[in-house]
Amino acid sequence: MPNLTHVWAEPDLYLLADEDLVASCERVTRKICPIEKSPEPVLFPEKPWEGVGPDGRVTSLQDPYYGTVLYDPEHRLFRCWYNAYDRFQNRVSAPPYGSQNYSCCYAESSDGIHWEKPVVGAVLHDGSLENNLVRFREDAAEGSSNLGEQVWNVLPYSAPDSEDRFVASLFTHYDDPLFPTGITFCYSPDGVRWRMHYPPPLMLEGDCHGLMWDPVQRCYILTTRSHQHMNLCRRWGRPWKRHIAMTRSRDLIHWTATETILEVDEKDPEDAQLYLMYIIPYGHAYLGQLLMFYGHEMTLDTQLALSRDLRTWQRVGDRQPVLERGEDGSWDCKHVALTHNPPHPEGGRMRFWYGGKNAPHYQAGYGALGTGTLRRDGFVCLEAGDEEGIVNTIPFRPPRPNSACWIILNVDASDGEVLVEVTDVDGRPLDRVTKADCEPIRGDHTRVVVNFPTTPGNFFDRGNFLRFAQDIRLRFYLRNAKLYAFKLNNYSPVWPQKD
Repeated sequence: MPNLTHVWAEPDLYLLADEDLVASCERVTRKICPIEKSPEPVLFPEKPWEGVGPDGRVTSLQDPYYGTVLYDPEHRLFRCWYNAYDRFQNRVSAPPYGSQNYSCCYAESSDGIHWEKPVVGAVLHDGSLENNLVRFREDAAEGSSNLGEQVWNVLPYSAPDSEDRFVASLFTHYDDPLFPTGITFCYSPDGVRWRMHYPPPLMLEGDCHGLMWDPVQRCYILTTRSHQHMNLCRRWGRPWKRHIAMTRSRDLIHWTATETILEVDEKDPEDAQLYLMYIIPYGHAYLGQLLMFYGHEMTLDTQLALSRDLRTWQRVGDRQPVLERGEDGSWDCKHVALTHNPPHPEGGRMRFWYGGKNAPHYQAGYGALGTGTLRRDGFVCLEAGDEEGIVNTIPFRPPRPNSACWIILNVDASDGEVLVEVTDVDGRPLDRVTKADCEPIRGDHTRVVVNFPTTPGNFFDRGNFLRFAQDIRLRFYLRNAKLYAFKLNNYSPVWPQKD
């Protein structure tokens, strides 16, 4: 299983990106919180194999820098594997040279912003090994790859009795009449020298895919486009559109049947398709980084989806982008796609990386890797202004009577305040944990404990350490404040029943 450097799964952390947590509300607005992007890319093409043409310009990259960024705590380095598809190099190069289609490059950084490109010495390009190209395919895969060496994912890896520390996934082509394509996995002790598993464990499945480790269910999750879904669309006479399908595995060899979990619907634009989704276990749920493709203008941006069971998904924030394209004329104005890794914690914020491009999908232009940050847990907020807003949660049930709990908030009340009240399931405030009893919360906090007054003899009944012998609800009162998430340990939500 992977040796993860940071895990965002936290079962008692409830993200307000989940609309089902709120039973009712008054005078509050639900808002998606887009990633705040840095204006300029942090990793960009500088060499011919990265997209720099003979005239010094970068105009022939077909795609943005799809990639993965991982923090290596052992070496205290950020490590990046990014793909470059240079149409010029693709036309002029031939085996055994690099850039035969996609090429995977490698970079390192001490801060995730300033990057260096070490010489890997694995791929011959223009007669030289002095480059940062990484080789994944082996002779076991005869012929050239359908999408070259486009590596979609790199994960930490630590299998028993193995020196490997990383696993990568890629879609490849094989000289086989039954299984000409498939997704396979490569293993490496250092992230630079790789060997590929043959044959591919996922025969015929889609080219674009996201691979991640689920620490909750202790399995790998892979999302892609289902080959079987395409066959069913043909049988039903339905137009095929890109969609999200999922399969799971314990060992990267044996996989469950691929199941379609998300498709476009009547709320999406007519030309919309679901291009790709990378899943992050986060808080009490799973967050999907949903790459949206719009066929009319051939543009892409990233929305957010949420699920608690990996099968039923909400489209979060009224389907507004969590990663927006840049303004017209900017380097990322047509295509933005988050890298396939969890965000990296930076105090009260999280850092993301993304590939961007200034030309429509499948058209040549300038591409690079950018970065941006977001408040911790801050994907969606409930916001109130001068007029006090009220938010009532669904019920929460103790595992046994008088189970202890704490209430902790992620809230920005820099210009206002937040009060909390505990009620029974019918909304009646409980004694000594009313709005009037609550100590007002002011300021900006990613974790702040809700306090109620305590007196000698009842400390373990009230105060920030609470006990209730019944199902409860939380009621939040917001004035000039934003609420992003709350923690409530030991109590289980009573989710609403859906038809």
